[in-house]
Amino acid sequence: MLNDVVRRIRRNHALEHATVTLMLERGVSPPIGGYSTPGGFFIVGCLPTDELAQIVSEALDRLNAGQRDLAVSPHCGTNMATGALITGLLTRVVALRGRMSRRKRLPLVIAAVVAGGLLSKPIGSAIQRRYTTLADMDGLEVGIRKAWPGERPRLHRVSTRIPSAN
Repeated sequence: MLNDVVRRIRRNHALEHATVTLMLERGVSPPIGGYSTPGGFFIVGCLPTDELAQIVSEALDRLNAGQRDLAVSPHCGTNMATGALITGLLTRVVALRGRMSRRKRLPLVIAAVVAGGLLSKPIGSAIQRRYTTLADMDGLEVGIRKAWPGERPRLHRVSTRIPSAN
């Protein structure tokens, strides 16, 4: 059961990334973002529901056509968390060098912060590919509704489901 929930979140996360990528390609102005759940994902962005429906449909089609790179985003929170973790670990290693004065440690701390930033995207992308996204859509079906009032809502709910084999 837990594996099924994780699989659904990973799949939705991949479609969320593909959707946000296409939103940016089509010139939707920031702020843009998403949040995945087992039942779908939320999209933050000021655009009409019918335009978002077209974008989600295209994202789904492109993922189904094998464009797996759409599932990995340089803007994903996984990259930020990875960078923070690497920076924290490297900074801690520097801090353990107790015999050095603070002034001599400062360049090492700066180097740790830079290294954490540089490593965050390639390592974060690898983590996305392996653990946090799944580009296999398995016949996924979507439904979209406003979660924010107005003609150009700022929040939409994209619901997903896999049709049963019955």
